[in-house]
Amino acid sequence: MLAFPALVLALPSSALLLTTCVAFSVVRSNFLRPYFKFIWHFFLLPIGAVGRKPRLAKFYDSQATSEGFLRGHLNRSWRLPYCEQPIHKEFRTFIYSFTWEDPSEDMRHLELSPDDSMFVITSAGDNALHYAAVSRPQRIHCVDMNPCQGHLLELKLAAIQCLEYDDFFALFGKGRHANFRGLLDSKLAPHLSSGAYQFWRTNVNSFSSSFYLRGYSGWALRLTGFIFRIAGVSKDIQALCTADTLEQQEEIWRRKLRPVLLNPLVVALLKNPVFCWNALGVPLNQRKMLLDDGNIYEFIRDTLEPLVSGYVLKTSNYFYILALLGHYTPESCPEYLTRAGFDALKAKNGLVLDAFRLHTDSIVKYWFTPGSPDTDEEVAELYRALTPGGFVLWRSAARKPWYNANFERQGFQVTALSVRQGEGGPALDRVNMYASFWRAVKN
Repeated sequence: MLAFPALVLALPSSALLLTTCVAFSVVRSNFLRPYFKFIWHFFLLPIGAVGRKPRLAKFYDSQATSEGFLRGHLNRSWRLPYCEQPIHKEFRTFIYSFTWEDPSEDMRHLELSPDDSMFVITSAGDNALHYAAVSRPQRIHCVDMNPCQGHLLELKLAAIQCLEYDDFFALFGKGRHANFRGLLDSKLAPHLSSGAYQFWRTNVNSFSSSFYLRGYSGWALRLTGFIFRIAGVSKDIQALCTADTLEQQEEIWRRKLRPVLLNPLVVALLKNPVFCWNALGVPLNQRKMLLDDGNIYEFIRDTLEPLVSGYVLKTSNYFYILALLGHYTPESCPEYLTRAGFDALKAKNGLVLDAFRLHTDSIVKYWFTPGSPDTDEEVAELYRALTPGGFVLWRSAARKPWYNANFERQGFQVTALSVRQGEGGPALDRVNMYASFWRAVKN
């Protein structure tokens, strides 16, 4: 859950346009797929004339008509075409089914207006949707090197565009829907790129059980649930998530859950670099930054204890409601999943959604290589793209990340917005898993 520094690039009154490689094969497949399907259904399949008429009706019903499919792509081109790269084959699915940074803390510092443009890591798209629902910036560029993260955000955008709230919350709040395949083919398909549609058609069972237990991050939730079951504290988890007061939470934590989560076996598991990457999305170099400031036991303690004493999970911390229960609740969920947030995004035929541009690309290639000249090149590009007064926000696993100096050398004014204080210190936000939060302003 710490795969990259959580980075938000605010560009006052200007848009950052990434250079992307337009792959004709992708554009072509977007445009012609309905016609290829039509030919397959009616000329290549060995069916008799009697069967063609009902098959024709079924085809148009499932595809929402090819005209509608094309119209969706022409009017809602959220996803920019991309050239498939060898690295894309390393991602069989998305790493993050949910976003693990607190957008409310971002909003305290962003001061977004309708004239602003943003450049954010896609992740699961939750925070980008939060920014859109609350502040409606002019443009939100979502960038991720994993195509499957783009497929997930595309699905959310399409679902906001064409589904009613109950279906939408079933998919992304409860994480399950009895008829996802029907929704995909009859309603969502016209609003998806070819790649996204093919991905979800292949993974059509994603919502048959808890969606949030899928993806690489889902393994972390599964393992957490397994630990709770073998420790015999599953009922205590339910009690923690339904507690009405901080006092009730602290009692459950101290008596039942703290001994489980801070025991040597859990600490040993979190020390494992393979688990950190495959389940939590923490790369080796970022894990090293975390360990340079302390040990894993201290990290778990300093992360969880301030949260239990600072936020009522039932109503105020949807991050850990999801981590503990495997789904959101109507009382505790991201802004885009609330009725008000959904209505704001869907208003005027989804006008706010026009701000989104989804890029399948790498923001940084050598970000966690201290001393690499590539880091300076990346920071220089950020400086070039920003207008005066524009700024970059990032979170780090380190209290003072080494690459702060790269920003300062480039001419940014770097300021610590919050830094973890250690045992007894307050939570930095509702996640509290990062050690620091920084802003670099272009003068």
